[in-house]
Amino acid sequence: MGKRSAPRYPEDEDKGGCCGCLCWCCCFLFLIVAALAGTAAYFFFVYKPKAPSYSVNNMSVSQFDFSSSDLTLYVKLTASVRAENPNDMISITYGEGSHTVVSYRGTPLCSGKLPAFSQGYKNVTVMDISMEGRHGFGSGLQQALEESEKLGDIPLDVFVSVPVELRLGSVDLRQVKVNVHCALVLDSISPKKKPTIKSATYQANVEF
Repeated sequence: MGKRSAPRYPEDEDKGGCCGCLCWCCCFLFLIVAALAGTAAYFFFVYKPKAPSYSVNNMSVSQFDFSSSDLTLYVKLTASVRAENPNDMISITYGEGSHTVVSYRGTPLCSGKLPAFSQGYKNVTVMDISMEGRHGFGSGLQQALEESEKLGDIPLDVFVSVPVELRLGSVDLRQVKVNVHCALVLDSISPKKKPTIKSATYQANVEF
């Protein structure tokens, strides 16, 4: 009897097709990445985006009343806030739903909100933000605040959270949330004296 030949299996004819598809996908992804990079480069070259800046110009206290019966503190103050848009071709819209809080050593004193407004190119807007609040305030914190008042060094934290939308020419981008933390040191927080800002540091971040 003659030798039986080993069975032959058909070759996988899809190997070449799969490799070609994979190469095509890689090329397509490369083109997308290149297009995005080119768009980003064009955006930065044409619009030259710059981050807006914020600062607290001054602060006035109209009421600062302790209630010894229930250990609460009622505060009413106004902060003058300066917002600058340094961009030539980007406008900024500050939307509804903002929130501002002033606290002393982690204890909230008062709160308020920013007005909704649109800020054009290379614009500086100064706004007065009214804030008030009544919060529980233990005797220990009261003594600490009184001591800070005597020393003329009162640390206050101002927190601002506001929805913001950028407009590039005639194109509106998605809305983001801007959070600003301002650490102030005042020489006084008494309604009988206009406070002076001795020092201020600012931090900001964006929530997409």
